[in-house]
Amino acid sequence: MVKKLIILISLLVLIISSCVPVNRHEIRLNGEIRDRYYINCYFDEVEKVLKGYQQITYYNKEEEILENIYFHLYPNAFQEKNTAPFLPDELTQAYPLGFDPGFIEVHNVDVDGRVYSWGYQDAAKNVLKISLDKPLQPGQALTIDMNYTLKFPLCHGRFGYGENTLRAANWYPVAAVFDDKGWNLDPYYPIGDPFYSDISDYHVRITLPDEYTVASTGQVRRAGKIGKGYREWMAEGKGVRDFAWIASKSYKVKKKKVKGTEIKSYFFDETGGEKALETAARAVEIFSELFGDYPYRTYSVAASDFFIGGMEYPNLVFIDKELYNKGGLFSLEYVVAHETAHQWWYGVVGNNEIAEAWLDEGLTEYSTVLYYYERYGPETGERILNSVIEKPYYSFRDSRQNNDTVILEDLKEYGSWQEYSSLVYAGGALIIDWLRKQLGDELFFRGLRKYYDTYKFQNATTGDFIEIMQDVAEKPIENEVMQRLKGDR
Repeated sequence: MVKKLIILISLLVLIISSCVPVNRHEIRLNGEIRDRYYINCYFDEVEKVLKGYQQITYYNKEEEILENIYFHLYPNAFQEKNTAPFLPDELTQAYPLGFDPGFIEVHNVDVDGRVYSWGYQDAAKNVLKISLDKPLQPGQALTIDMNYTLKFPLCHGRFGYGENTLRAANWYPVAAVFDDKGWNLDPYYPIGDPFYSDISDYHVRITLPDEYTVASTGQVRRAGKIGKGYREWMAEGKGVRDFAWIASKSYKVKKKKVKGTEIKSYFFDETGGEKALETAARAVEIFSELFGDYPYRTYSVAASDFFIGGMEYPNLVFIDKELYNKGGLFSLEYVVAHETAHQWWYGVVGNNEIAEAWLDEGLTEYSTVLYYYERYGPETGERILNSVIEKPYYSFRDSRQNNDTVILEDLKEYGSWQEYSSLVYAGGALIIDWLRKQLGDELFFRGLRKYYDTYKFQNATTGDFIEIMQDVAEKPIENEVMQRLKGDR
């Protein structure tokens, strides 16, 4: 029975793949060329297996000739218990019924319709390497086709399934970033958000049992039925950094229109679902006024089997369903506001979250404080700054030998979530607060808006951020900021 089903799925994927159009036209956003992903996938609920076909129009956006192209295969971090992207004391929460493996297996890779030499960069199969027989020149493009099988683990992390939801995050082969340091091939670290990607366009078709409701990056709609008991969902995300989706048979949905954007709340608990919608809508209004307009037509907040609290993806965030009960509504509001701020700092303005995690998390955490300032007044904002940012940071700093508090650090250097949270989130937010006090509100917010406008749909660096704020301030601040980032202040 299972074998027959797998054969039928394979045939369906083959049929779907033959119908995908190839568009070699250069797509530009703010003058930047974007890669384009077409993905078609079919989910077998019994085996918790997804069969996928993917076509990528990949552009060499650099000034260097590329002889190889690399793709991250993040699901393979879930193959073994000792490689799963969780700390040892998190395994029970991540795997409530015991460890369950997940993986992605790539079956074939074609480039411009021809079979190419490809393989894995390491034994764990975390990175796929395509060796080009003809180097890709700057400005040139090629088309890459892949077929793969994805196994979802019973896991309450970003990728997996639980009692209520199926979560597809960091799930498909995604092109690694090539920048001035070369290819970025970092593994799936257990602390932080170990992801770094370029803006692309996505056209995705997902076939699931008919009972499921899907929330996703981009604009998603329920399409026609495919066979008995199955339905296709179609999603299009233009100019987004990643593509994620989540599905449930039990979702209730509420919607609200804000500044031309449809805000959706996917939930199980009515009280929490309304609170999540209200918070997301208000946060989009506040951040649009403070930083610049939200450039997408949809934004969804989805309750999830997710022990980590909250996680951001373009146009979509996962929120721990346990936060939706009446006793946790303050936490729900804080987490939803924080993840909504990530739609600006990560979603639109990206950065290397492995090497410079503070740049999005520090800005996002301080933006969450600004949400409380704007919504509830300065007194509430100051109280949040003191209790959620200052106290945890200084308490952690005082507990460190020699007050070692390096904020600008690579993810692999952090030994615990407490260290990461205290330094990157709280410490980073305090640097932003210091900048605000140095510049005054008029120049500070002018700088944030200029940073957002200059680097939207791109990847920025710490140097880029400091340069913008220094230009606005019209005085040298770089040395002071760098000293604080290196823990010298």
